[in-house]
Amino acid sequence: MGDVCWRLGTAALALGLALAAATPAAVAQKVSFKDPKDDDNGPGAYTYPTDPVYKPGSFDMTAFTLKAHGDKVDLDVEMAAKLEDPWKTGNGFSVQMVFIFVQTRAEEPADGGKAGAAKAGGKNKNKKKGGTQSAGDKGAADKAAAGNAAGGKAAGGKADAGKAADKAAAGKPAAEETDAAAKPASAKATSAEPAPGGTAEPAPAQTDTEQAAGEKGAERKAAGAKPAASGKAAGKQHGFTQGLPGLQVQFSPADAWDRCIILSPEPAARVRAEVEAKAAAMKDAIVVPARVKGSGHAISATIDRKALGPGDPTDWGYQVVIASSDPYPAADSLLVRKVTETESQHRFGGAGDGDCAPNVLDVLAGDGEGAPEEVAKQHEMLHYECNPDHAPKTLATLTMVRVDKDED
Repeated sequence: MGDVCWRLGTAALALGLALAAATPAAVAQKVSFKDPKDDDNGPGAYTYPTDPVYKPGSFDMTAFTLKAHGDKVDLDVEMAAKLEDPWKTGNGFSVQMVFIFVQTRAEEPADGGKAGAAKAGGKNKNKKKGGTQSAGDKGAADKAAAGNAAGGKAAGGKADAGKAADKAAAGKPAAEETDAAAKPASAKATSAEPAPGGTAEPAPAQTDTEQAAGEKGAERKAAGAKPAASGKAAGKQHGFTQGLPGLQVQFSPADAWDRCIILSPEPAARVRAEVEAKAAAMKDAIVVPARVKGSGHAISATIDRKALGPGDPTDWGYQVVIASSDPYPAADSLLVRKVTETESQHRFGGAGDGDCAPNVLDVLAGDGEGAPEEVAKQHEMLHYECNPDHAPKTLATLTMVRVDKDED
């Protein structure tokens, strides 16, 4: 009897081991891309601010990694320069702002992008999506630019609110030309928080005309952010071709994004308040981690897996956008600092006159392998054109990168 029990037990153990081998447990899914060094110049000519807190390479992304394990997702964005926290945010970094756009679906894109998606043909399959666009993509994107441009003007941008920031000492830059009424309740007051030994001047308040123009611009931008109806459950997002307020970019119709994860040095409550005030129509698609940390060269966060929705992360498209953080942003900018014609203490320079240029310093491009030719692809994606009145004619148009599943 004992021998029979022993044999049965051995057989059961063998069967269990065989089933375990045939049915793999939840394995971590990892996506990783690289980006070339020395391409933190936006469309190609952007120059760093003059304040020493903006160290060379501080905005030069070199790698992005997403790792899904269990019910969590870890995110890491690596920069060329070691991170510092000159404004004492407590998060290990101060000057960078990171937006991780993710396309999680394989259906038609949203907000008016259907025609462009149809013309894109097979260019957005399993291969990584590079910086080039099909004629259908670009044609639809150029048409979308006119609509997106209406909401893309920075409030008070013609007055260049950066003058207030340039008066700040080596510490945190002063509030720009926006008063408390133009900010969510959680935003800081109009005076800056100088570093030890530094001083900062409060920014001049907006005039009634400037404030009204800013609020109107924000309303137009939010209105343009509606996802296209696709006959599915009300309230469910189906992608956006418009970038977030302040970035001054759009996405190719075939590369409309479904989720955007914001990695900001500002507290999560502040970021959520800004989203609610300036991107309410997109808020269900925006993910704000409870904690973002800068350590060494990496800006990192962990989010709930369910925040990204169902699917295999290795099938998704990704775009990582690096911008300059602005704790006192314009009325229609989601904590993004504007790039101007000439660099100054807290402003990147090299942009065209007006509100045409992307306020973006680095993005993923090409195959996301860090190859030298990807620098030119970045410059191509971030190319923009202005109308004679300095309003956007063609916004910078971004595409996704994807895992190449044809590779061994």
